[in-house]
Amino acid sequence: MLTPKNYRLINPSEQNINEDVRLIVYDNDTSSFIVKEIIKSGEALELDEKLFHGNWDYKYKFQILREDKWVDHGRYTRILPEQISEDGIKYLLYPNQESEKLVVIFQAINTKQSYNYIKTLKEFNVNKLFIKDDYGLDELTKSSYYLGVKKDLSIAKYTQKLISDVVSHLNIKKENLIFAGSSKGGYAALYHGYTFGAGNIIPGGPQIMLGDYLYQTNPASIRFEIFQSIVGDFTEENKEWANDQLYDVLKNSTEPYPNTKIHIGLKEPHYKEHVAFFEDWVKNLNIQNVEIAGEDYTTHEELAEFYPIFLNNEVKRLVK
Repeated sequence: MLTPKNYRLINPSEQNINEDVRLIVYDNDTSSFIVKEIIKSGEALELDEKLFHGNWDYKYKFQILREDKWVDHGRYTRILPEQISEDGIKYLLYPNQESEKLVVIFQAINTKQSYNYIKTLKEFNVNKLFIKDDYGLDELTKSSYYLGVKKDLSIAKYTQKLISDVVSHLNIKKENLIFAGSSKGGYAALYHGYTFGAGNIIPGGPQIMLGDYLYQTNPASIRFEIFQSIVGDFTEENKEWANDQLYDVLKNSTEPYPNTKIHIGLKEPHYKEHVAFFEDWVKNLNIQNVEIAGEDYTTHEELAEFYPIFLNNEVKRLVK
């Protein structure tokens, strides 16, 4: 069941503003202001849904009256049509009645939990589902890797349920599903793509050996609390449990296998430490339709430069 979240309610008190303000809403598509309205102190304003349409490229800011002039208070904040499933999974859904395809995008690790590649895919006339990950117990990134906490795999279950509900709602065939994401999002695209039986998976720089990657016993590492949140104590048994999660999904997958094309920098550590293991797994399990799209770069950070280009080209090819 898809449950709406009120993305149209604008509340100045959420930005610690306790005086009269003027709300400014700007439409990037038309380069025009669509709202200039006063909100009284202590009140909120619900915007008319009819204001929003098309590619959803809107942003808002507040202005405060100073010496008879409206002065900007902070920067623009983007308005997104965020919804929440009955299980608590946050998402953006951009339906397109003219398309038979659905692109599902998972987010990377971020200290500000946000949706990735909205702008990259903005111009594509295709159904789009962006899924947020802020369900972990670690305070900084809240990463669950779309799996769960303390080995419960609850988030994996709820994510699959959300995808199933959206696919049913839009009447999308599995072969017309495209799962995407980079780094953590790449892992999730593979995990959930093979679990659900998507037609296509196009991840970038995924962590395959999740236990090896997150097993960092140095508290200063960003991965320290993520491992504890998802898995638990730092033991070899727990590390292997994390390593096995994607392998078990592959082992239990059935034909027709997804058409999988993995983007990776051939000289960056994620190739030898992660993607090479995936190549061995699919070979040993006799899983077909897997391709490695290697690029000539050396660091994982360069993924931010190269993957959006790959993603754009692949989605263009797949929805053509």
